[in-house]
Amino acid sequence: MDKTSKIIFALIAAGLWFNAAANLLRPAYAQNDALHDISVSVRSMAQDLQFLVAGDIVACKNPRLCQ
Repeated sequence: MDKTSKIIFALIAAGLWFNAAANLLRPAYAQNDALHDISVSVRSMAQDLQFLVAGDIVACKNPRLCQ
């Protein structure tokens, strides 16, 4: 794996973590369901990643990625 790919994967991973952590930066009154929202987001990302890795065309939302 070349240096560019490593950088891209690191940026993707950081973006996913920042997306999940963004819920924690909301005001206290808006954080009632933050933990639930984060767990749902993480489950959704994990499922999408599994579909992408498995090449499951039925669940693919972007036909260009699944060819």
